[in-house]
Amino acid sequence: MDPTTRSRSAATSAVVALLVTAVAACGAPGTAGGPAPAPPGGGSSLPEKPRTPGQPELALMASQIDAYLRESRPGEYAGIALDPAGGSLIVYRRESAGLDAALRQRFPGAPVEPRDAPHSLRELDALAETVRDDIPYWQERGVPITSVAARVDGTAVEVGTRDVARASAELPRRYGSSAPIDVVDADPALPTPPR
Repeated sequence: MDPTTRSRSAATSAVVALLVTAVAACGAPGTAGGPAPAPPGGGSSLPEKPRTPGQPELALMASQIDAYLRESRPGEYAGIALDPAGGSLIVYRRESAGLDAALRQRFPGAPVEPRDAPHSLRELDALAETVRDDIPYWQERGVPITSVAARVDGTAVEVGTRDVARASAELPRRYGSSAPIDVVDADPALPTPPR
């Protein structure tokens, strides 16, 4: 990985960690919107009902699980998605009883739903990096690539362009007809003007 990609990746990780921490703090006791402190004298005599984790807790768990699986199971792990409505985390991975067991052991009680994925994040990231490195090649051939990202569900690398028909015909010639690439219509990102 080149230094620019590495520093972008590190910066993105830092921003995600900061946002997850900030969101998690929103639900902390004593903060606006957080749960009220327990009443003096021991609280209620009613049994506590297990509660479904809220979005801040799910986001924090997702961040921790993502970091753990990227490090420990890169050949099996594909990605993670929050399901706030269901109060769970969907972990996409190549079918792996070992990964599932390691996840249960490392994060007991975490509301995780393992789902099969056709490709690991490592596979898709390698393909995405190759496509990103080839952006000048595609520019020279009149196929503007506007975005490249591995899908969290492990199904494909999503390649954005304004010329879907041409990119759909040309990319398989360069990367192979079985390469997991999904070409989508996407305008180029516009830089934010300075304030």
